[in-house]
Amino acid sequence: MKVCVCFNVSDRLVRERARSGVSLEAVLAETGAGSACGQCRFAIARIHAGERVESPPCATQLDATRSAA
Repeated sequence: MKVCVCFNVSDRLVRERARSGVSLEAVLAETGAGSACGQCRFAIARIHAGERVESPPCATQLDATRSAA
C-alpha cells in the first residue's frame, strides 16, 4: 500500500528499511515521505515500529478521487 502518496513511498519500503536497521528519521530523509502534506508521518512511524496500519487520509482521498474519475 502507498503510505506516502506525495513521494510514492510504500509500507513495504518502510518495513524493509526498518528491518535493515535504518532509523525512522533516516527513512523520512531518504524518501522525502512526510515532508509535503504530512498526513502520513504518524502512519510511517507506526509502520517503522512494526505495527499494521490503514492507509493515511491522503492516500484514501486519492483513491476516492481516482475511483470517481
